[in-house]
Amino acid sequence: MMNNNQQWADYAFKSFESRQGEAVHHIVQKFDYNQQSASVLTIGLTGQGSRTYVVKLKHYQCSCGKWENHGIPCSHAIQTYRHFGVNASNFIPPYYSIQAYKKTYEVRFEPVRGEECWDPVNFELVHNPTLRARRGPERHVLTRRHNEMDRPQIRARQQYQARQASCRQ
Repeated sequence: MMNNNQQWADYAFKSFESRQGEAVHHIVQKFDYNQQSASVLTIGLTGQGSRTYVVKLKHYQCSCGKWENHGIPCSHAIQTYRHFGVNASNFIPPYYSIQAYKKTYEVRFEPVRGEECWDPVNFELVHNPTLRARRGPERHVLTRRHNEMDRPQIRARQQYQARQASCRQ
């Protein structure tokens, strides 16, 4: 990343680049200078139709939710910034920077000692394979414990099946 003179870690760099590409298909329709909010129309390319999103630049929010969830401006925010001649990359949080990335890994990581060195615990871990059942080589099926709410349904189903069997005779 440093050799490529990247400003941010790979995740942020790739996300931002991807979102910049998506932003060219958006149109900023309305903008409120006082609230620093915009209405952004997305143009559906794959038959998804058009949608409108609300971008609030002052609060770093978009109604799509991506900006708040990841901290990286979404394509709607990028287009809004672009519309007003502002570089949206200035709004990527500093924790995605290469410097922050380096600081994360510059501290020494201590290896975990063997189990014989662990502090004793006041509970026992018990493996119970009946709590999880597997069907087929790749399919995981969770089993659940039945309770009193299941019993009337099971009983009603059994009574229905018994009635059907007696009608066939």
